[in-house]
Amino acid sequence: MCWLPLNTYAASKPEIDTVDPKIQARVNALLEKMTVAEKVALLSGADYWNTVAIKRLDIPSIQVTDGPNGVRSNNSEPTTLFPVGVAMASTWNPSLIQKAAAAMGRETRAMGAHVLLGPNVNIQRVPLAGRNFEAYSEDPYLSGEIGLGFVLGVQSENIGTSLKHFVANNQEHMRRTGSSNMDQRTLREIYMPAFEKIVKQAKPWTVMAAYNKVNGVFMTENKTLLQDVLRGEWGFDGLVVSDWGALHASASAIDAGLDLEMPGPAKHYGNKLLAAIEQGDVDLEKLNDSAKRLLTLIIKTGVMDTRTSATQAGANGEVNSLTHQRLSQQVAEEAITLLKNQKNLLPLNHKNITSIAVIGPNADAAIIQGSGSSQVVPFQQTTPLEGIQALVGDSLKISYAQGVDNEPEPATIDARLLSPDKQRTKQGLRLEYFGNQDFSGKPVFVSTDRSFSKLGFADEISNAARNRFSARWQGYFWPKVSGRYEFELVHLSSATLTIDGQEIINDSLEKQHTGFLDFLNIGARKAGIELKAGVAYPFKLDYVAGKTPVPLNLLRLASRSPAGEFSEAVKLAKESDVAVVFIGVSTTSESEGRDRSDLELFGKQNALLEAVLKVNKNTIVVLNNGAPLAMPWIDKANTVIEAWMPGQEGGHAIANVLFGHTNPSGKLPVSFPKRLQDNPSYLHYPGDQDANYGEGIFVGYRYYDKKEIEPLFPFGHGLSYTQFSYSDLTVSDPLFDKEELQVSINIKNTGAMAGKEVVQLYVQDNESKVVRPIKELKGFNKVSLGPDELKKITFTLTKRDLSYFDAHRQAWRADAGKFTVLVGSSSRDIRQQVSFQLPVDYSLEIN
Repeated sequence: MCWLPLNTYAASKPEIDTVDPKIQARVNALLEKMTVAEKVALLSGADYWNTVAIKRLDIPSIQVTDGPNGVRSNNSEPTTLFPVGVAMASTWNPSLIQKAAAAMGRETRAMGAHVLLGPNVNIQRVPLAGRNFEAYSEDPYLSGEIGLGFVLGVQSENIGTSLKHFVANNQEHMRRTGSSNMDQRTLREIYMPAFEKIVKQAKPWTVMAAYNKVNGVFMTENKTLLQDVLRGEWGFDGLVVSDWGALHASASAIDAGLDLEMPGPAKHYGNKLLAAIEQGDVDLEKLNDSAKRLLTLIIKTGVMDTRTSATQAGANGEVNSLTHQRLSQQVAEEAITLLKNQKNLLPLNHKNITSIAVIGPNADAAIIQGSGSSQVVPFQQTTPLEGIQALVGDSLKISYAQGVDNEPEPATIDARLLSPDKQRTKQGLRLEYFGNQDFSGKPVFVSTDRSFSKLGFADEISNAARNRFSARWQGYFWPKVSGRYEFELVHLSSATLTIDGQEIINDSLEKQHTGFLDFLNIGARKAGIELKAGVAYPFKLDYVAGKTPVPLNLLRLASRSPAGEFSEAVKLAKESDVAVVFIGVSTTSESEGRDRSDLELFGKQNALLEAVLKVNKNTIVVLNNGAPLAMPWIDKANTVIEAWMPGQEGGHAIANVLFGHTNPSGKLPVSFPKRLQDNPSYLHYPGDQDANYGEGIFVGYRYYDKKEIEPLFPFGHGLSYTQFSYSDLTVSDPLFDKEELQVSINIKNTGAMAGKEVVQLYVQDNESKVVRPIKELKGFNKVSLGPDELKKITFTLTKRDLSYFDAHRQAWRADAGKFTVLVGSSSRDIRQQVSFQLPVDYSLEIN
């Protein structure tokens, strides 16, 4: 046996983003003037979204806001809604996401906020997890690259980000109290790399500590991960903020490095922290460190220099500009993934068809985002039916039928069914705010409102009236079809709904369960009423704030319309040249606060699709979802598109892909299993009180490769309307004895249409001394090619890219021997491979 020498390196401490000396001087000067009580006060929110101002020293508050796919205004003002996180990752285009995120930064400023609470780089471990739509991928490398682009984009506009949720916050079940239990290798190789990359390369202004425990310790008190790893190993010098309501202690939290408790008023910091300091349980240096970090953040935002109000700050921002609309649509178009195109039915050609049946519950519904804290009020929204109609005009006959309902509960009311006047000149309702609780006197604010799902609204009016105000929405409701309509009202104070003079919902009705923000356990009041199509029904909603001790104003008005006839949809499909069936999740199916129970399509969607497939061989299936779905009909469907939740411009983006104005280039950032039982977390999810990550490092495609399980659609899969060839894969040296290794390959568009291909690079360790995945993603490049165009793509590998984590030695290690580079169009479509040798063992110690 030949023993090879071991090259061991001590990890150099990452270069800390040294704060500007001028900022440092200002922070120190302020800190010297502050009392202990003022420092403590600074470390808790004033309310849900603002930090505490120290008026004696002229230290202003700053405002934070959600979320990862657009700016959720704290006043329910509309902003540009971008595609959800999983769709962003489906673009495999970090530079595009950087541009979109910069737009979100400008819109954050326009809303008067200073920190955008995103991105969410938690790994999609469980296909049922309710928040998968908000996260990026099952793969840490892809998650890190997309998240890196997001943070760089937002912070290029001098708006802070909050990298979340650190760490292993991978399911909604027991997310507030449960522990994510795993070995250190799994934590280091799967769940932490995206955070590490973004912290080191983008230096986010804040990191959000998650609700959950990791290996028995709450993340808000986890000194090992917050202090030793995040700050010590990775060199993070920014602010650590708790997720909302995630704090459970005072002394142990600040000792672990948790700087800011949100929301306010303080529950565990404030007086409790002050008492702990007085008792000697908290080192004053810890208090000073946290206060310094918050003061640094305040000064970095510029709020102490500009002294502008939120309204004035908004004038320096940019909301829903044409540039932002186009960016949202471009992200949606690059995210759309062509899963099947067996008979080359797509792209549709006007010359070959005369009629299209647009069918399904999602055809004329805007399934454009998930539910929960990330929910944005869009300036506008386009359904797929509207997008198709806008694109084809009168050139084709377009017929529509809903066929079935897919909402487990009523959806937020459609503004298209409402008008502020009987002439129906606008959509929505007339909104009047009153500075009292009895609707008396002249309204202090009047507008037309089109958004009826509000997590926080009327902040300025509420503050001026000390949360003792009232709001009235009124106008007309226009039923599309005759039948029984169900209405649902969710709120935290007092509200009544009146239709045609009849008060159908009021506070006397018993609350029922609702999936909307059910982690808040609010409940809903529901009632039904018979209505006739074409009749304008007087419609009024009254809301009175301040009737409960909760300071948050929350309101959701929902309705369920009759679905129409199943048979009518099938009849239209039979009579048309092409049928496009829009199915998937609904506006309420995927949500923060709860996980899905299975992968199945809700209601009779499968039956509808099967019936359409029988009568029309030219059927196109378009899916809206944020996570994998079961597809029992997949062998009968020749053409399937994954459209995700595509943001406000989604209808236009889908139409452009259907008709070939855009060549699809999305690739799956997650594996789609054939059955729920096939996924790696199946035997371990949901757990009892805790989540045990028994699958270890074998998450997603790593597991399917190891177990030789064929997924429904593999990680990285996505087709194009053109074809690409791969050739001449080479490495710069067959012996990896330098710091880096270059890998090059030629990609050629061999088809007749311009397109984009995502070239994916995986690394395989052929001679490892430990169990490792068959292959791991270590690089990708999205390349645009015209017909017959060829480009050379070059990747750079480091020895860390070859490494696994050795928990015993506390080091990243790669064993000497043979490695193989695999390059292809997906994790299961490898086109070329080449091998090289690592001549000696490599080790990079973390301490």
